[in-house]
Amino acid sequence: MKAFQKTLLATSVCLAAPLVFAHDDTPNYLPEGHAPAGVMADHLHAKGEWMFGYHAMREEYSDVYSGSDKVGAMELGMAGYSMIPTGMTMDMHMLDIMYAVSDDLTLMLMPQYMTMDMSMEMIAGGHGHMGDMHGDHKMGGHRHDVSGVGDTVVGGLFRLADTRGYRLHATLGLSAPTGSVDEKNADGAFTHYGMQLGTGTWDLLPSITYTSALERLSWGAQLSARLPLEDENDSGFAFGERYGATAWSAYRLADWISLSARLQYAKEGDVDGHYNGPHNHSSPADLQGNYGGELLDYGLGVNLVGQQGALAGVRLGLEWIGNISADYNGFQLAREDGLNMSLSYAF
Repeated sequence: MKAFQKTLLATSVCLAAPLVFAHDDTPNYLPEGHAPAGVMADHLHAKGEWMFGYHAMREEYSDVYSGSDKVGAMELGMAGYSMIPTGMTMDMHMLDIMYAVSDDLTLMLMPQYMTMDMSMEMIAGGHGHMGDMHGDHKMGGHRHDVSGVGDTVVGGLFRLADTRGYRLHATLGLSAPTGSVDEKNADGAFTHYGMQLGTGTWDLLPSITYTSALERLSWGAQLSARLPLEDENDSGFAFGERYGATAWSAYRLADWISLSARLQYAKEGDVDGHYNGPHNHSSPADLQGNYGGELLDYGLGVNLVGQQGALAGVRLGLEWIGNISADYNGFQLAREDGLNMSLSYAF
């Protein structure tokens, strides 16, 4: 994944090297004490404890799908489009600041920074005119990108149960619309809905998380949702509701490292409303019906935690995400794979 991969690799090597030499004559920081890197709001802290963390996520998209089927320029041209997206990358950088008011309540603050880049090509004979279209012919092309502050999440994690057999907590978060939803192309028209930096609406983010463990083996599950609290944002639209479910298991190989496997399901609605200013209808990403759908993914991860010295308690999580099945609404670029990284320290 180019520069992003190099950054993650360099960070991993720098942190993992000293972690390898940590031994069990130091405090017991269990690597599987946190969920895989792609799971948010997965744990509480002890009263008075702070945690500062950094999360990074990259997703890469290529090939256009309709439902579960791959399509090409001919199908898009017949549907009336003149442009076909050929690839997209999305990077998210997020600070994760947590403070435990009590053993049963942990507060969180998560500001974000987003970058997105999309490449497109012109379809010969687009807008439904097939006279000069031969096979899957494309011509010309361009790229466009956006970057800036994303939405900011605030919330609280509430302990519901803590027994010898399992733990259960609920999270109630609120996403504040600090990310721009009026990003425009060079021609002054609104860019694609999915390339805006935030949702533009106040969104409720509830979740419930279950975790348990037995010796070196741990497991957990989480149900979550994103529920827009407004019918439209300042640009005239709102993203659809999103519901998610994930389950994972991890095995501790040594005091400082654990491996994890995870399944993740997500269902999201399409875009409601419509841009209230100039915008294009030349590509699938310009239309509201070409958003949302259902995804079933898997994740393979590793968690490392320092056991002594300056890195005692420093956690590094890496997780690679792949797709098992997908059913996209309308025409959409399909996600090829994803990578999650988390880095945190509590005191």
